[in-house]
Amino acid sequence: MREGTIWPALAEYWHPVAISEEVGEKPLAVRLLDERVALCRLGGRVRAFHDLCIHRGTPISLGWIEGETVVCAYHGWAYGADGRCVRIPSIPPEHPIPKKACLMAYPAQERYGLVWVCLSDEPRAPIPELPALEDPSHRVVVFDQRSWKCSAARAIENFVDFGHFAWIHEGILGDRDHPRMPDVPVERDGEELRFGFTNLPDRIHPVPHTRNYRLVRPFSIYQWKDEGDGKRETLSFVCTPVSADECIRFLLITRNYDLDATQEDGTENFVDLIAEQDRVIVENQRPEELPLDLSEELHLRGPDSIALAYRRFMRELGVE
Repeated sequence: MREGTIWPALAEYWHPVAISEEVGEKPLAVRLLDERVALCRLGGRVRAFHDLCIHRGTPISLGWIEGETVVCAYHGWAYGADGRCVRIPSIPPEHPIPKKACLMAYPAQERYGLVWVCLSDEPRAPIPELPALEDPSHRVVVFDQRSWKCSAARAIENFVDFGHFAWIHEGILGDRDHPRMPDVPVERDGEELRFGFTNLPDRIHPVPHTRNYRLVRPFSIYQWKDEGDGKRETLSFVCTPVSADECIRFLLITRNYDLDATQEDGTENFVDLIAEQDRVIVENQRPEELPLDLSEELHLRGPDSIALAYRRFMRELGVE
């Protein structure tokens, strides 16, 4: 069993597919789980449709917005916010529009500055809670979006693989003279795995600091660390499964201190450096899809405890 086995279940979750500001005056084409999706704003809300006009199979994302309708570029068929066709220019106005003339609509919501889409009418779970992103005492200091040529689960597992810090991020997040990682107990709470550990001082943090994590199935991580005196920094990391070998990573970093500081504090350069070091490794892992059969790769008790818990967590979706 590999990641692709659970795609039918993954379609029942919410996934971010775009930054809200990207959905503007014309339809936007995106992909989710290899499905083409068109995003547009109609009736004051973001709408998501299967990117295919029912008439002649033309992507609706090639069209445009006209009033409260989205218009197909090929023959001018116009569809309303619910996906039903309301105008076919090539027939008289009194001619009835076929009931089948509809776009397939998907649930869509905006939250945290992102557009979330579910490919099922009945989502299995709500959009993950990322509380700092809605806390007025916090400011987003990094809003990073990038595409990786790897599966979403591989990217998520890399984010919580603390054993690689000393090797891939040596001198930044880890020290090769101290490669051993503490045991990290993992607790299960419904759709979440929770864990944390105290990290040694690194180049970013000159004193030991505790990192706390909530890993929300399937591809969301909320991490926070307290720096004393009420100072808190959070990282929200969410991956979108574009296809079996491509994902989009959204990383949002907030803090409730130094709110007037600019990006010149080096945070963005740090994010770029860490992401590029990880990308080279993760894009070259084989198999591309995360193995959910625990016998397919070798695991060590202790250092691989989080990865094992995550793979078991995801495997459940394929055996229900």
